[in-house]
Amino acid sequence: MAKSLPILIIVPHGGYRVPDELKGYERVNRFDLFYSADSCANDLFAFGDRGATVISTDISRLFVDVDRPHTLLPPGSDDGVIKRETPAGKPVFDEGAFPDEIAIANLIRRYHLPFHTQVEAATQSVGHALIIDCHVMMPVGPKSAADAGRPRPLVTIENAAHGRSGRYTTCPDELAGALKQALEKFFESEPASVAGRIAINTPSFNGHILNRYGNAGIPMLRLSVSRSLFFTERYFNETTMRVDAARISALRERLWGGIERFFGKYF
Repeated sequence: MAKSLPILIIVPHGGYRVPDELKGYERVNRFDLFYSADSCANDLFAFGDRGATVISTDISRLFVDVDRPHTLLPPGSDDGVIKRETPAGKPVFDEGAFPDEIAIANLIRRYHLPFHTQVEAATQSVGHALIIDCHVMMPVGPKSAADAGRPRPLVTIENAAHGRSGRYTTCPDELAGALKQALEKFFESEPASVAGRIAINTPSFNGHILNRYGNAGIPMLRLSVSRSLFFTERYFNETTMRVDAARISALRERLWGGIERFFGKYF
Protein backbone atom coordinates (compact mmCIF):
# COMPACT_ATOMS: atom_id res chain seq x y z
CA MET A 1 0.00 0.00 0.00
CA ALA A 2 1.32 3.43 -0.98
CA LYS A 3 2.35 5.81 1.74
CA SER A 4 -0.23 8.54 2.21
CA LEU A 5 0.95 11.91 0.91
CA PRO A 6 -0.69 15.17 2.01
CA ILE A 7 -1.50 16.23 -1.56
CA LEU A 8 -5.03 17.13 -2.66
CA ILE A 9 -5.68 16.42 -6.36
CA ILE A 10 -8.75 18.09 -7.91
CA VAL A 11 -9.92 16.92 -11.36
CA PRO A 12 -13.02 18.92 -12.38
CA HIS A 13 -13.38 18.18 -16.11
CA GLY A 14 -12.59 14.49 -16.62
CA GLY A 15 -16.18 13.24 -16.83
CA TYR A 16 -18.16 12.15 -19.90
CA ARG A 17 -21.51 11.24 -18.35
CA VAL A 18 -24.84 12.92 -19.08
CA PRO A 19 -26.75 13.54 -15.83
CA ASP A 20 -29.70 11.18 -15.45
CA GLU A 21 -32.11 14.13 -15.37
CA LEU A 22 -31.04 15.26 -18.86
CA LYS A 23 -30.77 11.96 -20.72
CA GLY A 24 -32.76 12.08 -23.93
CA TYR A 25 -32.61 15.87 -24.19
CA GLU A 26 -28.99 16.10 -25.35
CA ARG A 27 -27.86 16.56 -28.95
CA VAL A 28 -24.24 15.63 -28.30
CA ASN A 29 -22.91 12.16 -29.06
CA ARG A 30 -20.18 10.02 -27.51
CA PHE A 31 -17.39 11.73 -29.45
CA ASP A 32 -18.70 15.21 -28.52
CA LEU A 33 -18.67 14.24 -24.85
CA PHE A 34 -15.15 12.86 -25.09
CA TYR A 35 -13.76 15.77 -27.08
CA SER A 36 -15.42 18.44 -24.90
CA ALA A 37 -14.04 16.93 -21.69
CA ASP A 38 -10.53 17.08 -20.32
CA SER A 39 -10.09 13.79 -22.15
CA CYS A 40 -8.46 11.07 -20.03
CA ALA A 41 -7.91 13.46 -17.11
CA ASN A 42 -9.53 11.12 -14.58
CA ASP A 43 -7.00 8.45 -15.61
CA LEU A 44 -3.95 10.69 -16.00
CA PHE A 45 -4.36 12.13 -12.51
CA ALA A 46 -5.57 8.98 -10.73
CA PHE A 47 -3.02 9.29 -7.96
CA GLY A 48 -5.16 7.86 -5.19
CA ASP A 49 -3.15 4.64 -5.24
CA ARG A 50 -0.04 6.75 -4.66
CA GLY A 51 -1.38 8.12 -1.40
CA ALA A 52 -2.87 11.41 -2.62
CA THR A 53 -6.45 12.53 -1.98
CA VAL A 54 -8.33 12.76 -5.30
CA ILE A 55 -11.63 14.58 -5.88
CA SER A 56 -13.11 14.18 -9.36
CA THR A 57 -16.45 13.87 -11.17
CA ASP A 58 -17.81 11.64 -13.92
CA ILE A 59 -20.34 14.27 -15.09
CA SER A 60 -19.56 16.05 -18.37
CA ARG A 61 -18.61 19.69 -18.01
CA LEU A 62 -21.14 20.50 -20.74
CA PHE A 63 -23.98 19.84 -18.28
CA VAL A 64 -22.43 20.80 -14.94
CA ASP A 65 -19.10 22.59 -15.00
CA VAL A 66 -17.73 22.57 -11.46
CA ASP A 67 -14.88 24.88 -12.52
CA ARG A 68 -17.39 27.70 -12.99
CA PRO A 69 -19.26 29.61 -10.27
CA HIS A 70 -22.76 28.18 -9.85
CA THR A 71 -24.15 31.66 -10.51
CA LEU A 72 -22.55 31.92 -13.97
CA LEU A 73 -25.43 31.00 -16.27
CA PRO A 74 -26.91 31.94 -19.67
CA PRO A 75 -27.70 34.54 -20.83
CA GLY A 76 -24.92 36.05 -18.72
CA SER A 77 -22.39 33.58 -20.14
CA ASP A 78 -22.41 30.75 -22.67
CA ASP A 79 -19.35 29.27 -20.93
CA GLY A 80 -20.85 29.07 -17.49
CA VAL A 81 -21.87 26.19 -15.28
CA ILE A 82 -24.17 24.79 -18.03
CA LYS A 83 -23.23 25.09 -21.69
CA ARG A 84 -25.38 25.82 -24.72
CA GLU A 85 -22.65 24.75 -27.17
CA THR A 86 -19.64 22.48 -27.24
CA PRO A 87 -16.19 24.03 -27.83
CA ALA A 88 -16.69 23.07 -31.49
CA GLY A 89 -19.91 25.09 -31.67
CA LYS A 90 -22.40 22.20 -31.67
CA PRO A 91 -25.62 22.67 -29.65
CA VAL A 92 -25.56 20.66 -26.43
CA PHE A 93 -29.35 20.31 -26.17
CA ASP A 94 -32.15 19.61 -28.61
CA GLU A 95 -34.04 22.71 -29.67
CA GLY A 96 -36.23 23.98 -26.84
CA ALA A 97 -34.75 21.50 -24.35
CA PHE A 98 -32.33 23.76 -22.47
CA PRO A 99 -33.01 23.30 -18.73
CA ASP A 100 -35.30 25.81 -17.05
CA GLU A 101 -34.48 27.54 -13.77
CA ILE A 102 -35.89 24.74 -11.61
CA ALA A 103 -33.94 22.07 -13.50
CA ILE A 104 -30.75 24.12 -13.29
CA ALA A 105 -31.20 24.60 -9.55
CA ASN A 106 -31.63 20.85 -9.13
CA LEU A 107 -28.51 20.11 -11.20
CA ILE A 108 -26.43 22.52 -9.15
CA ARG A 109 -27.76 21.08 -5.89
CA ARG A 110 -27.13 17.48 -6.94
CA TYR A 111 -23.73 17.78 -8.67
CA HIS A 112 -22.06 21.19 -8.31
CA LEU A 113 -22.53 21.91 -4.62
CA PRO A 114 -21.53 18.41 -3.36
CA PHE A 115 -18.31 18.58 -5.39
CA HIS A 116 -17.36 21.87 -3.77
CA THR A 117 -18.47 20.67 -0.35
CA GLN A 118 -15.89 17.88 -0.72
CA VAL A 119 -13.20 20.30 -1.80
CA GLU A 120 -14.03 22.74 0.99
CA ALA A 121 -13.80 19.97 3.57
CA ALA A 122 -10.48 18.76 2.15
CA THR A 123 -8.95 22.25 2.13
CA GLN A 124 -10.06 22.89 5.70
CA SER A 125 -8.93 19.56 7.12
CA VAL A 126 -5.58 19.29 8.82
CA GLY A 127 -2.94 17.49 6.80
CA HIS A 128 -2.96 18.67 3.18
CA ALA A 129 0.25 20.51 2.36
CA LEU A 130 -0.34 21.02 -1.38
CA ILE A 131 -3.32 21.36 -3.74
CA ILE A 132 -3.07 20.63 -7.47
CA ASP A 133 -5.96 21.54 -9.77
CA CYS A 134 -5.53 19.12 -12.71
CA HIS A 135 -6.62 19.62 -16.33
CA VAL A 136 -6.08 18.55 -19.92
CA MET A 137 -5.84 21.35 -22.50
CA MET A 138 -6.09 21.66 -26.27
CA PRO A 139 -2.73 21.95 -28.08
CA VAL A 140 -3.78 25.24 -29.69
CA GLY A 141 -5.97 27.86 -28.06
CA PRO A 142 -9.59 27.48 -29.27
CA LYS A 143 -11.50 30.43 -30.71
CA SER A 144 -13.13 31.25 -27.37
CA ALA A 145 -9.80 31.40 -25.49
CA ALA A 146 -7.62 34.43 -24.80
CA ASP A 147 -4.78 32.66 -26.64
CA ALA A 148 -6.94 31.64 -29.63
CA GLY A 149 -4.88 30.17 -32.47
CA ARG A 150 -1.64 30.13 -30.51
CA PRO A 151 0.28 26.90 -29.81
CA ARG A 152 0.47 25.78 -26.21
CA PRO A 153 3.27 23.99 -24.35
CA LEU A 154 3.08 20.32 -23.38
CA VAL A 155 2.40 21.27 -19.75
CA THR A 156 1.36 24.54 -18.15
CA ILE A 157 1.73 25.32 -14.44
CA GLU A 158 -0.31 28.17 -12.97
CA ASN A 159 -0.01 29.99 -9.69
CA ALA A 160 -1.77 33.21 -10.71
CA ALA A 161 -5.38 33.58 -9.58
CA HIS A 162 -7.97 36.33 -9.47
CA GLY A 163 -9.81 36.98 -6.22
CA ARG A 164 -12.19 39.67 -5.04
CA SER A 165 -9.25 41.99 -4.35
CA GLY A 166 -7.60 41.36 -7.71
CA ARG A 167 -4.76 39.17 -8.94
CA TYR A 168 -2.75 37.16 -6.44
CA THR A 169 -0.41 34.16 -6.40
CA THR A 170 -1.59 30.84 -4.98
CA CYS A 171 1.94 29.88 -3.94
CA PRO A 172 5.40 31.44 -4.20
CA ASP A 173 6.80 31.70 -7.72
CA GLU A 174 9.74 29.61 -6.53
CA LEU A 175 7.44 26.63 -6.01
CA ALA A 176 5.94 26.94 -9.49
CA GLY A 177 9.46 27.10 -10.89
CA ALA A 178 10.51 24.07 -8.85
CA LEU A 179 7.61 21.96 -10.17
CA LYS A 180 8.50 23.07 -13.69
CA GLN A 181 12.08 21.96 -13.18
CA ALA A 182 10.99 18.60 -11.76
CA LEU A 183 8.56 17.89 -14.61
CA GLU A 184 11.11 18.85 -17.25
CA LYS A 185 13.24 15.91 -16.10
CA PHE A 186 10.40 13.50 -16.80
CA PHE A 187 9.25 15.02 -20.11
CA GLU A 188 12.64 15.70 -21.70
CA SER A 189 12.17 12.80 -24.13
CA GLU A 190 8.93 14.28 -25.52
CA PRO A 191 9.29 16.51 -28.60
CA ALA A 192 8.56 20.06 -27.48
CA SER A 193 5.75 22.03 -29.04
CA VAL A 194 6.40 25.42 -30.65
CA ALA A 195 5.58 26.88 -27.23
CA GLY A 196 8.05 24.60 -25.43
CA ARG A 197 7.64 21.71 -23.02
CA ILE A 198 6.75 23.26 -19.66
CA ALA A 199 5.56 26.83 -19.09
CA ILE A 200 4.37 28.90 -16.14
CA ASN A 201 1.16 30.95 -16.38
CA THR A 202 1.20 30.67 -20.19
CA PRO A 203 -1.57 30.35 -21.09
CA SER A 204 -3.62 31.49 -18.11
CA PHE A 205 -7.04 29.88 -17.74
CA ASN A 206 -8.51 31.92 -14.87
CA GLY A 207 -10.43 28.91 -13.52
CA HIS A 208 -12.96 29.14 -10.72
CA ILE A 209 -11.33 26.41 -8.63
CA LEU A 210 -7.91 28.06 -8.59
CA ASN A 211 -9.49 31.45 -7.90
CA ARG A 212 -11.72 30.09 -5.13
CA TYR A 213 -9.31 27.85 -3.25
CA GLY A 214 -5.99 29.47 -4.04
CA ASN A 215 -6.19 31.54 -0.88
CA ALA A 216 -7.17 28.66 1.43
CA GLY A 217 -3.80 28.90 3.19
CA ILE A 218 -2.36 25.87 1.39
CA PRO A 219 0.06 26.22 -1.56
CA MET A 220 -1.93 25.55 -4.74
CA LEU A 221 -1.03 25.06 -8.40
CA ARG A 222 -2.99 24.38 -11.54
CA LEU A 223 -1.48 21.72 -13.81
CA SER A 224 -2.67 21.51 -17.43
CA VAL A 225 -1.42 18.77 -19.77
CA SER A 226 -1.73 19.03 -23.56
CA ARG A 227 -3.85 16.39 -25.27
CA SER A 228 -1.22 16.45 -28.05
CA LEU A 229 0.64 13.95 -25.87
CA PHE A 230 -1.98 11.27 -26.52
CA PHE A 231 -4.87 12.53 -28.68
CA THR A 232 -3.14 11.59 -31.94
CA GLU A 233 -3.49 8.94 -34.65
CA ARG A 234 -0.78 6.94 -32.96
CA TYR A 235 -2.54 6.70 -29.61
CA PHE A 236 -6.24 7.43 -30.23
CA ASN A 237 -8.66 5.11 -32.03
CA GLU A 238 -11.62 7.21 -33.16
CA THR A 239 -13.69 4.13 -34.01
CA THR A 240 -13.52 2.64 -30.53
CA MET A 241 -13.12 6.01 -28.78
CA ARG A 242 -10.16 4.67 -26.85
CA VAL A 243 -6.75 6.09 -26.06
CA ASP A 244 -3.85 3.67 -25.75
CA ALA A 245 -3.85 2.60 -22.10
CA ALA A 246 -0.09 2.09 -22.02
CA ARG A 247 0.46 5.67 -23.18
CA ILE A 248 -1.84 7.08 -20.50
CA SER A 249 -0.14 4.93 -17.88
CA ALA A 250 3.30 6.12 -18.99
CA LEU A 251 2.24 9.79 -18.88
CA ARG A 252 0.66 9.24 -15.47
CA GLU A 253 3.96 7.84 -14.17
CA ARG A 254 5.87 10.83 -15.53
CA LEU A 255 3.45 13.31 -14.00
CA TRP A 256 3.55 11.60 -10.64
CA GLY A 257 7.32 11.25 -10.82
CA GLY A 258 7.67 15.01 -11.24
CA ILE A 259 5.13 15.80 -8.53
CA GLU A 260 6.68 13.34 -6.08
CA ARG A 261 10.20 14.64 -6.68
CA PHE A 262 9.03 18.23 -6.30
CA PHE A 263 7.05 17.45 -3.14
CA GLY A 264 9.85 15.46 -1.54
CA LYS A 265 12.28 18.32 -2.05
CA TYR A 266 10.17 21.30 -0.98
CA PHE A 267 7.68 19.97 1.59
